[in-house]
Amino acid sequence: MNTVLRLLFHSTLSILLVCVITSCNVKGLFTKYGDDPVWVDPNAAKETASASSADDGGPGKDVYGRICAACHLGNGKGVPANNIPPLAGSEIAQGDATKPISIVLHGFMGPIERGGTQINGQMAAWKDQLSDQQIADVLTYVRKSFGNSGDPVSADDVKAVREATASRLTPYTEAEL
Repeated sequence: MNTVLRLLFHSTLSILLVCVITSCNVKGLFTKYGDDPVWVDPNAAKETASASSADDGGPGKDVYGRICAACHLGNGKGVPANNIPPLAGSEIAQGDATKPISIVLHGFMGPIERGGTQINGQMAAWKDQLSDQQIADVLTYVRKSFGNSGDPVSADDVKAVREATASRLTPYTEAEL
């Protein structure tokens, strides 16, 4: 008899507990994956307000953030002390589009001087990882951001340079550009 009463008591208690828990809606007690807290940057409104419409970026901003910002930084200033040149104010980035297209496709290496600082780094080639459209998007973003004022780059521009330099196996140097 004791076993039956214990079983009945535990069953009743379990049912009662399930009813209480399922009808309870205490915020924070139960969480779902989608309930993770969202961090809001207190400076985001200031940055958004100060950003120009060119810095809206479109798809090029996404590519830049995923690939380029790790070295050239989100503000395009690079780290000259670590051999990473700035894109902000860069004559190469803003000038003839074939130069930055060539650099993104095949990479860049060697000594350069930017802002009075000697830089001797190397940039990876992205021809096998990025499509013509992605390269056009990211270069258009760079040429319109960070205070730069270069013209947009099209996927056809990238395709033409890719085809013209298809046999190239080494990164460019400044002298070659």
